[in-house]
Amino acid sequence: MTEAEIIQKLLAARGLKSKKSVDEFFHPVHPSEIKSPFDPEPAIKLIKSHIKKGNKIAIYGDYDVDGICSTAILWETLYQDYKNVFPHIPHRREEGYGLSIAGIDHCLSQGAKLIITVDNGIVAHDQIKYCRDQGCDIIIIDHHEKSDQLPNANVILHSTNTCAAGLTWFFCRDLQKIEHWTLNFEHLSLVALAVICDIVPLLGINRSFAKFGLEELNKTQRPGLLALFEEAAIKPLITPYHVGFIIGPRLNAAGRLEHAIDSLRLLCTKDSAKARQLALHLGETNRARQDLTLQSTEHALNSINLTNLLVVAHESYDEGIIGLIAAKLVEKHHRPAIAISIGEKISKGSARSIPGFHITDHLRSYSHLLENVGGHAMAAGFTIDNSRIQDLISSISNPDIPADLLIKKQRIDLEIPLGFVNLDLWIAIQKFEPFGLGNPTPVFLTKNVQISNIRKMGKLNQHLKFNAGDFEAVYFNVPLDAERYPLDAVDLVYQIGENTWNGTTKLQLIVKDIQSSP
Repeated sequence: MTEAEIIQKLLAARGLKSKKSVDEFFHPVHPSEIKSPFDPEPAIKLIKSHIKKGNKIAIYGDYDVDGICSTAILWETLYQDYKNVFPHIPHRREEGYGLSIAGIDHCLSQGAKLIITVDNGIVAHDQIKYCRDQGCDIIIIDHHEKSDQLPNANVILHSTNTCAAGLTWFFCRDLQKIEHWTLNFEHLSLVALAVICDIVPLLGINRSFAKFGLEELNKTQRPGLLALFEEAAIKPLITPYHVGFIIGPRLNAAGRLEHAIDSLRLLCTKDSAKARQLALHLGETNRARQDLTLQSTEHALNSINLTNLLVVAHESYDEGIIGLIAAKLVEKHHRPAIAISIGEKISKGSARSIPGFHITDHLRSYSHLLENVGGHAMAAGFTIDNSRIQDLISSISNPDIPADLLIKKQRIDLEIPLGFVNLDLWIAIQKFEPFGLGNPTPVFLTKNVQISNIRKMGKLNQHLKFNAGDFEAVYFNVPLDAERYPLDAVDLVYQIGENTWNGTTKLQLIVKDIQSSP
């Protein structure tokens, strides 16, 4: 098998078989050249009518990275030409998820005559009716799945093809063109944060946003991002890994444990000293979130019954981290999972799923037990009266899930000899970046590999490092002790990476699984 054949098979595995699709994959068009997925004119017309009257406009976001970045993009775009506009990020505990009556009342108390929601609102029928009954206009910009009937907003800009920040960027680009404002390509750096952290497929529109957004991110002069990079000890080049596992958790931490308005302030501030102060605070908050998640996850893992759908509920679970608890349960047992934070009268639940099982549809079949529910195939959130929690657990825990879906499968792109791993292949693989959902990092299988010099790493000796042929290999979070592996032939499943030490860069195997060769 030649290097070209390897690349062709990797492309085919991603559904890219025609010359046109391959060209678009390797040479994505700039987002500025992509047509908006909606007609922006009605929203622009409504905004201009409020600006002409001097009315106050509220940007109503959400407390995750997508919602925060969407709010920053739209607020900064409008504020450059119209100062009577303010952002609102809901407080998780005081207002709850998405558009709420309390949040609307806050915006109205500030004098808002127009509310523009970003990353929420598409299923908020009652809240939107309330808003309009108060004489306030409302525009929805949202990417979440809609219900059978759309809410009665003045204007709805909706698509599920990208994240809310991407939709917001399209709208702002069109607004800037129509109004002859300067196009702000720097905002693509915020779209990159959102599109990676919101885990949307990095193909098509989203590949363009990720690729060109990462380029903007790596040359950003935004004080908040620079301060965040410094606090997290990140040096260029910023990659999807840095965004998803280092930057994103810090921006999300404020919304999980405190108030996400601090994350918005960090992104929007022009003051470097203020940016450093906020970045340090977000770093501390994220470390507190990590400790709390670890404690609660250990409790949850020791509390579950291994049914087809895992459910844990406890008073000690902070509602800001129940999604993380559910995700850890899925990671450990490869079953859909629900974690519930029990409140005084009303409790909050968060669910995560596995491929092939639509968790939101499953929850909606028990909507008679829930106060509300929303989400998509892989994640959901809900509220429930405490008196109904046990009924829910009893009813929901054993759905009919095909047995093969409950078996975690290790994805393998290709089986290749270890001799095929070289600098040329590594350079070719890098052209597939940025990696993410829909375009995962290639995984290879090599059989009968001679390994030697096995040693443990990490505070808990949970990682392995060893030699595999001529390469150094690392295996993170090993499921069993190193003594399990013989000093002879093994079958390796791995990704190709690189490691730089003392100025020297070498290729490295990042092991995903290992088995003794037959």
